[in-house]
Amino acid sequence: MKLGNSSTNDGDRGGLTSPLRTGTGTGTGTGTERRTGAQALAWMAIGAVLFALMNFFARLASASTSWTTVAAARALVGALVAFGVGRARGVSLAAVDRRAVFWRSVFGTAAMGVTFYALSSRTLPLADTVTLMNLTPLFLVVLAPLVLGERTTPAIGVGLLVSLGGVLAILHPSFAWQEGAATTGPSASATAAFAVLSAFLGSIAMMMLRRAGRTESAESIAFHFSLFAAVVMGGLSLFDFRMPTLRDAGFMMAAGVCAGFGQLALTLAYSLERAARVSAMGYLAVVASALLGSAVLGERPTLGALAGMGLVIAGGLVVTFVREPRDE
Repeated sequence: MKLGNSSTNDGDRGGLTSPLRTGTGTGTGTGTERRTGAQALAWMAIGAVLFALMNFFARLASASTSWTTVAAARALVGALVAFGVGRARGVSLAAVDRRAVFWRSVFGTAAMGVTFYALSSRTLPLADTVTLMNLTPLFLVVLAPLVLGERTTPAIGVGLLVSLGGVLAILHPSFAWQEGAATTGPSASATAAFAVLSAFLGSIAMMMLRRAGRTESAESIAFHFSLFAAVVMGGLSLFDFRMPTLRDAGFMMAAGVCAGFGQLALTLAYSLERAARVSAMGYLAVVASALLGSAVLGERPTLGALAGMGLVIAGGLVVTFVREPRDE
């Protein structure tokens, strides 16, 4: 795995990380790379489920308060989670590469803001919005080779397209918004544009996370990003502050806790494996959301949705097990 002058992240992850190769070895690290890749995919799967829970709780919390307030609470609780986990594990939260951490925080905050804004809109079905937000892995397939120098095979692109097809089948999007639907908020086309922008900004944030992960601990990256986002979103919330009900406040806290631990899992995943490959596991959030809707909200999946889940899993398996180009 060619990463240039990468480090082992100081070994602060309790054996969760393995040394990252610089691409000049003799092949003795093959077993280590496989274990590292498996760990990355496992962490991404955990993060995907946690973020699905975050979206669920955030959706419930937005009933009585603004999207900026929900985003600020999510970020603040996430910062507290990262701080607590870092202290408990004895991991330093000081940034080593401040520039990389700063840009990861900037793009992550921008992606978070656009995401919560798009989700708060009622002029486009939630399914359509979430589908467009799941374009992030496809952006990564295109951008990661250019920005990070991480080569990908055509098979990885095919796998991601298969997974995206599964997302479309599960969420059964209908981009022609029917008359009589809610008209509050931005127009349907504007909401769609913000959802695509969220996916694009998210892909850049993930690449910045990948770069920062070469020198920083997961707790440090998550803490700095969450604190930065809490300050920005907290400031924006003052322009449209509405006191949430006690019930919605509880949902906000739950969303923050899920996001906090999900952010740690995601950060670990992107620091261990190629961005384009590990991003495919993010599609599990779609499956988790469908199962959560069925179990909690009584939304029974259709045959099309079940077929979509199969495509998501199939695409993930293609990305996971395809042979990658070897670094020279």
